[in-house]
Amino acid sequence: MAGSPRSIRPLLAARRLLEKVPRRELLLLAGAMVLAFANVVTNRFQPLAGDGPEYDMQGTFFTMGKWWWSSTPFGVEHASAWKAPLYPAWVGFWYELLGPSVTRVGYVQSLLAPLTVFLTWLLARRLFDPAVAIAAAFVVAVFPLAWEYYGLLYPEALAIPLTMLIVLVFLDRQPSPGRAIGLGALIGICLLVRPTSFFLFAGVAVAWWIAAGPRRGLALTALSITVAALVVAPWTIRNFVVADGFIPISVQDAASYGTFNEVSASDPDLPYAWRSHVIASDELLENGKPPTDAELRSELQSRAFDFIRENPTSVAEAFFWNGLSRYWDVRRPGWALGEAPAEGRSRAVTTVGLGMYYVLLPLAIAGLWRARRRRELVLPILALAAAASLVFTVQGGTRYRAPLEPVIVILACSLVAPLTRRGARREEPRGEAGAVAGS
Repeated sequence: MAGSPRSIRPLLAARRLLEKVPRRELLLLAGAMVLAFANVVTNRFQPLAGDGPEYDMQGTFFTMGKWWWSSTPFGVEHASAWKAPLYPAWVGFWYELLGPSVTRVGYVQSLLAPLTVFLTWLLARRLFDPAVAIAAAFVVAVFPLAWEYYGLLYPEALAIPLTMLIVLVFLDRQPSPGRAIGLGALIGICLLVRPTSFFLFAGVAVAWWIAAGPRRGLALTALSITVAALVVAPWTIRNFVVADGFIPISVQDAASYGTFNEVSASDPDLPYAWRSHVIASDELLENGKPPTDAELRSELQSRAFDFIRENPTSVAEAFFWNGLSRYWDVRRPGWALGEAPAEGRSRAVTTVGLGMYYVLLPLAIAGLWRARRRRELVLPILALAAAASLVFTVQGGTRYRAPLEPVIVILACSLVAPLTRRGARREEPRGEAGAVAGS
């Protein structure tokens, strides 16, 4: 084993782990994975809505040999930087291979649901014990907010398992240069799927500070950030060529103007809710000629910053409404359910998901409190939660929390599973006494 190539060592480690797992536990895990797959494929795939039509259009352009083309936002076909590249490429690949069918892509993505269950089990088993791991695997398998996106045309289908893999690599693990490089590459890939994923570095920095001390921990975090930047760099260069301007990943980082504008701020019913029509307003057209993606990004960011300078309290207000209320669904259920049809999600499935979430979240908080002496676990998770809230101040909602849902499930099960075991142990002597008395 000592001479094994580095590239296959993780596979060998996984094989050694599985060899040590009892057969009954593996069968239960397999059952949870099958259950997750069945839940996705039996849930009726919803009509395209929200960002779905954009990914469908870019996937269709792929089949024409026009990679990463779009007509968004002004109806002019062009080589686009509107979205991060990997999910359009994913859709385009399957459109080319299977034909341009949203349903077929949904069936392919349904195979990622069992992968999420497996990664959840793996992380829970390492952080806690087999009982917590199996409980978490089954809860994730039936928790709609963790699996409904696999049947939809959204990047969360890739971001959820990627995020779980990243958390598995750094949480409660001893850092090393090799781990830092691998982690940086994974986060770089995740950024090219979902640009908001940079909040993960907050958890990495805190975890490795605790594990290796401030100097080494921050140095290795910086190494991961550098590697992630190198992974993203070729796409940034491509954007500079096609858009004639600096766009690190996508125009999505100018989405702040959809939140920080007079219309959103003054809405009495939905304060600071993101408005798409502000982004593509006609006033951005000069003499009927649309701006390039780089020009559009620059203009939108300028308008957002101007609004914030004129209304400095808007940042705190948007943080409350988006980073807290909408992102964590600390609001009336009706508002959360109202998002579902606009995103192409099933209202019925989302209702079940929110019902489970309202039980799981307080259990997860209690589980985190119960583990409070484990600084290497609790502080990085708190850092992830805080960083996510800050990042999604720009645009909050249930969908954006999806990659962290399995972590919430693990923490909730870490509280409940031990109570179940203690109850079973208390019942056992009484059963034996009853058997003796009746003999």
